[in-house]
This record gives sequence, structure tokens and C-alpha cells, in this order.
Amino acid sequence: MKKFAFISTNWIKKCYDFLLSKEKNNKYTIDLIKISFLWIFILICLLGYFRYVSLASTQWYFYRKASNELASAQFLYEIQKTEIMEKTQRNRNEMYSTNQAKKIIDVSLEYAQNPSTKELSFNDWK
Repeated sequence: MKKFAFISTNWIKKCYDFLLSKEKNNKYTIDLIKISFLWIFILICLLGYFRYVSLASTQWYFYRKASNELASAQFLYEIQKTEIMEKTQRNRNEMYSTNQAKKIIDVSLEYAQNPSTKELSFNDWK
């Protein structure tokens, strides 16, 4: 057997009529509350947007700056590495040449180290 629950809609109609009468009586106050909530919502959204835009632009500025420093360090490293390779090639040529007066250039490995070993990431600024 099916059971059916009946809910009287009389009290819903009374509540709705009560809200309509209250709204008619306090129309100015309700409009003022609606407008103030709307302005508060817009202000919160704008503040959140400006905060994240400012944070993102600041992070990108420092990221670009660090990236440029890393690129210049890598460029200097490549120049040093090229010079060491040239000196090494000259040493090999001198060692295997038939010339009796050998001029061997001392090439130290400490010049071949990369001056910057830092990895770039956004976690450094948070």
C-alpha cells in the first residue's frame, strides 16, 4: 500500500504574504541592504584580484631577473669552457708534435666549474 504525505500549502502562502508585506513596508531599507552587499562583494573581488595580480607580477619580475643572471652566468661559463678547450687542444698539439721545445700550458680544472648551480622556481618567493 502506498502512503501519501500531504503538506498543507496554507502556511507557505501566509509566510509569502508576510514577506511581501514586510518588503512593501521597508522597501528603502531592503534596497539599501542589497546595494551595500553588492558593493561589499565587488570590493572584495577587486581586492582579491589586485592582490593576486600584484603578487604574480612581482614573482615574474624577480623570476626574470634571476633568469637573466643565470643566463649571464651560463654565458660566462661557456666562454671559460671554450678557452679551456682551446688550451687543452694546444697542449695536445704540443705533446704530439715533433718539436723538441714543448710549451705545455697548465689547465686547472677549477676554472671549468659552473659558477651558478641554483635552480629557478617560484617556491623561492613564497
